[in-house]
Amino acid sequence: MLRIRRSRLFLILAVFAVVVLYHFTNFGNLGDGSSSAVENLKTFGSEAPGLESTPESNAQPNETAMSEESASKDSTSKDRPDDSNNDPATSTDTAALGQISATTSHIAAEEPGTKTKKGTESPPQEEDVEKSEHLQNTTYRDEESVKVLQSPAQPVGFEVIAGPDDELPKIHWSQLPEHFPIPTKNLIQLPTGKPKAMPKLQYSKFPDESSDQKVQREAKLNQIKQTFAFSWDGYRKNAWMQDELSPVSGNFRNTFCGWGATLVDSLDSLWILGMKKEFEEAAEAVGKIDFTTSIRNELPLFEITIRYLGGLVAAYDISGSKYRVLLDKAVELAEILMGAFDTPNRMPMTYYFWKPTFASQPHRARMRVVLAEIGSLSLEFTRLAQITKEAKYYDAIARITDEFEQWQNNTKMPGLFPLDIDASGCRKPISLYVRPENGALREPGFYNEQSPQIPKSSKTTRSNEGADSTPGEAVEKRNLHSSTDANKTEFDLEKQRRSDVNPAAESTKPKPDCVAQGLNSPTGSGWEEFSIGGRADSIYEYLPKQYMLLGGLVDKYQTMYELSAEAAKKNLLFRPMIEDEKRNILVAGVVSLSGKPKTSDMESSRLKPEQAHLTCFAGGMFAMGAKLFDREDDIDIAKRLTDGCVWAYEMTPTGIMPEHFLVTPCEDMDRCPFNETRWHEKLDPYHPRSQTLKDSKPAVPGHNTTVSHGQADTMSAKQDLADDDRFVNEGKTNDTEGPTSTLRKRQLGEIETDKLIQADKEKKVAEPKTGPEATDTLASKQKVKTGQKETVGKSGEEQSRDEKPAHEEGGAAASEAQDTATATSVEDGAEATAPAVVAYTPPPIPSQEEYAKHRIKDEKLPKGVTRISGNTYILRPEAVESVFIMYRVTGDDYWRKKGWKMFTAMQNYTQTEYGASAISDVMSDNPYPLDQMESFWLAETLKYLYLLFCEPDYYSLDDYVL
Repeated sequence: MLRIRRSRLFLILAVFAVVVLYHFTNFGNLGDGSSSAVENLKTFGSEAPGLESTPESNAQPNETAMSEESASKDSTSKDRPDDSNNDPATSTDTAALGQISATTSHIAAEEPGTKTKKGTESPPQEEDVEKSEHLQNTTYRDEESVKVLQSPAQPVGFEVIAGPDDELPKIHWSQLPEHFPIPTKNLIQLPTGKPKAMPKLQYSKFPDESSDQKVQREAKLNQIKQTFAFSWDGYRKNAWMQDELSPVSGNFRNTFCGWGATLVDSLDSLWILGMKKEFEEAAEAVGKIDFTTSIRNELPLFEITIRYLGGLVAAYDISGSKYRVLLDKAVELAEILMGAFDTPNRMPMTYYFWKPTFASQPHRARMRVVLAEIGSLSLEFTRLAQITKEAKYYDAIARITDEFEQWQNNTKMPGLFPLDIDASGCRKPISLYVRPENGALREPGFYNEQSPQIPKSSKTTRSNEGADSTPGEAVEKRNLHSSTDANKTEFDLEKQRRSDVNPAAESTKPKPDCVAQGLNSPTGSGWEEFSIGGRADSIYEYLPKQYMLLGGLVDKYQTMYELSAEAAKKNLLFRPMIEDEKRNILVAGVVSLSGKPKTSDMESSRLKPEQAHLTCFAGGMFAMGAKLFDREDDIDIAKRLTDGCVWAYEMTPTGIMPEHFLVTPCEDMDRCPFNETRWHEKLDPYHPRSQTLKDSKPAVPGHNTTVSHGQADTMSAKQDLADDDRFVNEGKTNDTEGPTSTLRKRQLGEIETDKLIQADKEKKVAEPKTGPEATDTLASKQKVKTGQKETVGKSGEEQSRDEKPAHEEGGAAASEAQDTATATSVEDGAEATAPAVVAYTPPPIPSQEEYAKHRIKDEKLPKGVTRISGNTYILRPEAVESVFIMYRVTGDDYWRKKGWKMFTAMQNYTQTEYGASAISDVMSDNPYPLDQMESFWLAETLKYLYLLFCEPDYYSLDDYVL
């Protein structure tokens, strides 16, 4: 009799019910089911705290909600550039009036016909592109129109958009109440008063050019413009409204939120190059960008600010403030980004999670952020504040500047900031790691109600490491370094502390979640890196530019720049050893520091002699600072830094500078003849160790090498340094490890053999032998049967160990091989001499010169270069930017000649079918393209090259902050 369990019967019934429900839901007359599901999605999260509907959303529901009927009605007329019924003036005016819901409806109602085969929106056809007078005549909207209005039925931050059945509803950003608002009366206002008279940056006596010179210059200018137009056309046809073009495949990439980074970032370049028709087409397309939704969960604040916000504000300025849609979209974007500044200390979250579920919760900035990402926001927000007269934009970045000003003389290298900083405003004690009583772990990024509020004054009390700890913290720090707790982790100490305390009494004590602090080094940071290159660059570059933008009315920007310039000259700048001794160039390297802040002992520093493309902006910065702040000596510094980047272009087979590489520093800044022997020494970081092995002196286990400031440059790369550390530390003994380190290096099968060897040695000492038996070792007593014979010799495992290189066994293998050179064979009681076991002999160690020559050949190293750690070129603009500035500041035609050589090299190696591409290896005669065209190729690189060959007064440095 078949017995069916009740559970199986229940399962069968459940499956049957699901099938019936599915059938009637999809094919029956149950239309309310779908509506109910959509309504549930609309109301999802409406009960969450902080997500109440705003008065604006309740006041005008008809203006914000779009019905499916209207979406269907408009689907045949909107966002179709080639539709004759489309009224561009109507659609653009709608975008200019800030009706974001209408903008998003364009996307929702878009028909497949408006997409290219690669999924991009088709650009307007040439016959449909008008003069865009409607863009020039629109009026500026008020700030409130930027908010995404929602109907009462929808929770704040969500908007369901009509679309294909298989698409999920899009989530949109909306204005949320701030958790840490600043009263209007406390906002830092823009400086007022008459701007100071600025010193002239541009050279005042440019020579007159002949007619032939003018023809040649204009021919070069036209060639640069054609290159720009070619790349722009490739983007327009293949990646319109997307972030970046893939110029080899004709595809696109969306690396920055999918808002058309190249489109927005290149607007001012289009205007400067006289491509007004393309500019107006792009400006109209900007009105269709929906900044309230993104393909990314987090917004990279730095990248969005410099590419999008900067691009919009610059284009609005340079076009004479005629295209109001650009300003409208800039304000729309800025309102979204302002949410990143809603933290207890008003330091921004550099990666802002914009979706309402996260954004509605209180947060603070991270405890480790990249310096440039938080310090390079000032120009864009300041200029937007000047245009809109909204002080909140300037307040946002002024508070960051105040914090940096307070900290600048208290870092480990006074005047400069470490590449990674703690922006949380909160020093967390060990007690933060305690699990709360309810058992839930607290997310570090979330704000706790015990955290401090915004300081009333920008003069935040600042303290250094070792001087800013509370008494409780001092006790904990001492405990961490006591002799009994030397090997314990923070977690072990916390467990011990909690076990020694009465739980009932401990639960009544307040657990501090934050000890207030300003900007500081990340907790636990020992060695810190200082540089003016990558990860730091624009924080220093913006200081003189911000001074100019504010009309010289804020002195702190001059003070901060001069402090940073002096610190960089003292600690970072060095002269590299190159073949041409007469070419006195400079490079700004990277210095790692250890020790307490304000220390003058620089022996605990390490110089990384690196030349990087991102650092090449420094020449232009020093030139502007020299003119702006009457620091004429810095003009020479600017020339040498810029020429150092020009040399980096000229040293490669392609004529293009690598992303970054290491060089040999000169011992004397004034006189530096090329010394090939010294170069070879830097090429061979293992040389001291090799000499030891060569002299038959095996490496001593536990031996270490100290790195001083003068010796640091011998380590030509981080990998070399890591390899050295691995070699040195292999022989170290650690009392806490026990036999673990031995097991890592030897096979487990050798342990018993090692014991036998040791016992045999002890037996030899106890019973000394003479004659032939004296040469016997433990290996000669081990018997290995072969057929009916027993051969006495080394085991396979012992022989394998003997064959290890001498530097791994510290000479032990060689001595054991010598002891077993003579072996005997025993057969039927008679002794016979067996063939000698030949000891393994490692290959000879190459000489320093041999090793260096192999590296030079294999890595194609130019003279003076010790390693090319980044051999790509991604179309970067920093070098040509400094060349352009140097020409405008000095009037020397040398920079035009060098700039043209740089452009020619770019033309030869980066051009592809659809545009310019990053290349794989500048040291190769035939580098392959990487199928990437960053937005700064059109936005900066070609713009600076074009301006280099324009007449000197065309967009003068005295009139524009470029």
